[in-house]
Amino acid sequence: MENLEKYNHNVGETVVYRKQGIYEITEIKEQKIGNIKKEYYVLSSVYDKNATVYVPVDNDVLTAQIERMLTKDEIFAIIEKSEESSVEWIENNTERAICFDEIVKSGELFRVLSLLKLFLQRKENADKKSSRTFARDEKAFAYAMKIITEAFAYPLGLQKTEVVPYIIQRVKTNI
Repeated sequence: MENLEKYNHNVGETVVYRKQGIYEITEIKEQKIGNIKKEYYVLSSVYDKNATVYVPVDNDVLTAQIERMLTKDEIFAIIEKSEESSVEWIENNTERAICFDEIVKSGELFRVLSLLKLFLQRKENADKKSSRTFARDEKAFAYAMKIITEAFAYPLGLQKTEVVPYIIQRVKTNI
């Protein structure tokens, strides 16, 4: 491990892995599995001290999914851009599911946030009248919520439960 230039990431760096969580790179470790020795980034979740992920240093597909954490300014820009971008409700359940899945999987946080805001508006309106919610919609909402809270909480110094109220305070539109 003398040649630190071969690593794209450093021990002590806080990163996002697979757009699913915030991790600290706690070490770069050589491990032998069978007869093969490999070096791994050891990622420890900042939220769950029991969650550890080993990412092979030489696996370009997996290491490409290790991204730097957002800055506060980047988060503010995402919130602002989400106000300029709107996601429309699609009445057809199948078309809606395909569209919402594509948005969530895109990794474009401003689009995911726009989707989350749409869900929050729909939920608020549903509370006022008896409106049916579909399991697919709830799944997309939960996934959008997870992506946004994971990406925003740590850099903003918030608890995950504080992220949505924080966003609501910052946006110009009523949710």
